[in-house]
Amino acid sequence: MLFKCLILVMLLLDWKFSAIMTLSIHLIFLQFGKKIFPAFLGSVVEQYNEVADPFKKKLFKEINSMKPEAGQKVRILEIGGGTGANFKYYEVPAVLDVVDPNPNFASYWNANKYKNLDIKPMKQGYGEDLAAAGFQDDSIDVVVMTLVLCSVNDQNKCYEEIHRVLRPGGKFLYLEHIIADEGSMLRTVQQLLMKEGFWQFMFDGCCLDRDTFATVKAFQGWSKVEQEKFYLPEPAKPFFKVISQAIKPHVMGVATK
Repeated sequence: MLFKCLILVMLLLDWKFSAIMTLSIHLIFLQFGKKIFPAFLGSVVEQYNEVADPFKKKLFKEINSMKPEAGQKVRILEIGGGTGANFKYYEVPAVLDVVDPNPNFASYWNANKYKNLDIKPMKQGYGEDLAAAGFQDDSIDVVVMTLVLCSVNDQNKCYEEIHRVLRPGGKFLYLEHIIADEGSMLRTVQQLLMKEGFWQFMFDGCCLDRDTFATVKAFQGWSKVEQEKFYLPEPAKPFFKVISQAIKPHVMGVATK
């Protein structure tokens, strides 16, 4: 609706060329967005990792402290692996499966760089239906999601599927941006950016108003949940500095089956 209003205003002001160019860019993005977005995200993720690095290292200690039996490897499933931004944090010998709805991300992986990882070909799919991607009950040691629960259609369905595929005692690691505290100015800004689907359109379905801290805790399947909130540090580069203001509040945690 917001986009349609913008085009209408341009036409009423007789800005026909601007309206045509805006509409053309919109149509190109709709047609080729799934191919364009990985290139855009790759740059943003690099900048994100620069500021999130200490938090990711702390989170992934949960995996890297695991000691598989001789000749065995930890089996990791990453949902929404994107450009492979987390691969460098997996230090333990592991078999790594990745599920992502956008197969164009796989070309950015550089999988041969990670000698300790047996990275399987990407499986196209969604966190809400891991069975469709071929994952059996009680088959995974660790499930990882970072900056993904903001864009899934159904968080609880994802938790159900993650719980199903994890072995008893298996771990679910997550790091996500979340909605700001009630009554804060940032919360109001986040809600305004969500109006008419603006933020979701710009960032491939990302939502700023998810309370992942509460939804993980509320899911009844975990034997233990350890999580903490934090604010993303201020980045140095101007473009990401602007984007990061809307996603400063974060949560990271480990939920055990």
